[in-house]
Amino acid sequence: MSCIRLSAVAHSQARRAMHLTDHDLRQLDRDALSRLEDEALRRLAERLLADLKEARDRLNQDSRNSSRPPGSDSVYRQPRGAAERDPPTDSAYGDPPTTMADEHGEAVEASDDGAQVAKAPSGTAAPAARRPGRQPGAPGFGRTQKLTVNAVLDHWPERCAACDEPFAAEPVGQAYGGYDEIEVRPADPNAPGLRLWVTQHRFWEAPCGCGHCSLHQPPRALVLPEWQGARVDAQQMLGPRLAGLIVMLCLRYRLSRAKVRELLWELLGLQLSAGLIDQTIRQSAGQVAPVEDLLLEEIERAGLLHLDETPWRESGQLLWLWVFNAVTTVVYFIGARSAEIFVNALQGGFGGCLMSDGYAVYRSYLNRIRCLAHLLRKARGLAEATCRHTSQVGQQLLDLMSGLIQAIQAARDGPSDDLAERQAPALAQLKALCERHQHSPFVKLGEFCREMLNDWEAIIRPLLDPSLPLTNNAAERLLRHWVIARRLSFGTRSEQGTRAFALLASIIDTCRARKASAWDYLTAALQAGRQGLPMPPLPAVSVGG
Repeated sequence: MSCIRLSAVAHSQARRAMHLTDHDLRQLDRDALSRLEDEALRRLAERLLADLKEARDRLNQDSRNSSRPPGSDSVYRQPRGAAERDPPTDSAYGDPPTTMADEHGEAVEASDDGAQVAKAPSGTAAPAARRPGRQPGAPGFGRTQKLTVNAVLDHWPERCAACDEPFAAEPVGQAYGGYDEIEVRPADPNAPGLRLWVTQHRFWEAPCGCGHCSLHQPPRALVLPEWQGARVDAQQMLGPRLAGLIVMLCLRYRLSRAKVRELLWELLGLQLSAGLIDQTIRQSAGQVAPVEDLLLEEIERAGLLHLDETPWRESGQLLWLWVFNAVTTVVYFIGARSAEIFVNALQGGFGGCLMSDGYAVYRSYLNRIRCLAHLLRKARGLAEATCRHTSQVGQQLLDLMSGLIQAIQAARDGPSDDLAERQAPALAQLKALCERHQHSPFVKLGEFCREMLNDWEAIIRPLLDPSLPLTNNAAERLLRHWVIARRLSFGTRSEQGTRAFALLASIIDTCRARKASAWDYLTAALQAGRQGLPMPPLPAVSVGG
């Protein structure tokens, strides 16, 4: 047994010795290879080939062929097999089915309960992909829970529809319709907690002396074309505060429809279907859609705007989630990664400074600041490259940029009038270094130097005004929350669900940036939207916010 163990240890050590370390690779270049004999060059080539194959195998690993989690997969890789699972705005979260091979090598698909479902053999037409959710012909499920009515609210017509005469305070008539509204209220005004409150709304008809019988007409808002199918009126089974709570649970707290359903039952004893919860999300977005105009007006008046984007999927299609962060106002859009989103959102009305990364679309805006954190990371990567020449140049770039950043930060606490003049020698050295290596045969080094030269004015702008931010962390921190949501839900599944997600996320994060209750504002906006009234103003910016 000891011999076997020693043999295994020796084999492991020998295998590690075959690998070339970063220290070894930094010393290998054309000159070093030219000094080697043919036999030594052949042995080195064999070791390099072995290292390359192992590195390529690791690079090709993902959740389909290794123990890596699905969240580590590249978003650029198209999903295989069945359609992606449910998004936070379209239905419950879930894991995609796993494709594997059975003992005969045939392709099978593992369902959620672990059972294997045989797939069509090669050469035959595969059956149509099964869409998520309720299938055609499947039996529906009606509402069975009976809730006690806590209050009755009568709605009478105010004036005769024919002669326009006002009715008496309590006209004589009969009820012709109505609905029950489920709402949440404080369990005790002097203590925390929630309870269900069911209000029965009754609609009455009233006869007039002119002989005409008028009906109470509940208010209904105008539905925008993109929200067709999302009911926008006052007759909703879930009250505005309960609907706002569901929006917060699904988006801000990233709970799936199934978990929201379970939570409402555990805490409030309320039974809701996943379909109703999903419908509430889209309906709520349609009811508060005019708030987006208020947000865009705030963006246009801002003096500083942080802009960033991250991949997003809509029913498997690769889109991008954009964030426009004006410190106390946040707007999200989901669409293609093109100048169209950027131009349409700002509409030429923004005149402040734009903080962004190196995406070429942003270069059309002249009053721009470049995120230096991105450039520092790239320079550090060059400094740690295995190519000795690239590593040396990268270290010089890193030292010069770090010195400029330290000078800007020091100027914030002291005199900054002559900052650009004092840093002129360092700037000249940095620019000369980029110009010298912009056509370097080392791809990453050349790309970095060209990027620096293209964004030169945006990079040095903080030298003229040290109060400007140096990084785009304000936008990146906002996107981090929704990146986690994307990994849990695999994105959205419909255009309307995508619109609802972006709009509601904008409202929630704007309220958070202003240190206001997003739940309270959503409640007020939903109440106004259902009544067809103008949206309430955005929460005021808190002092010191």
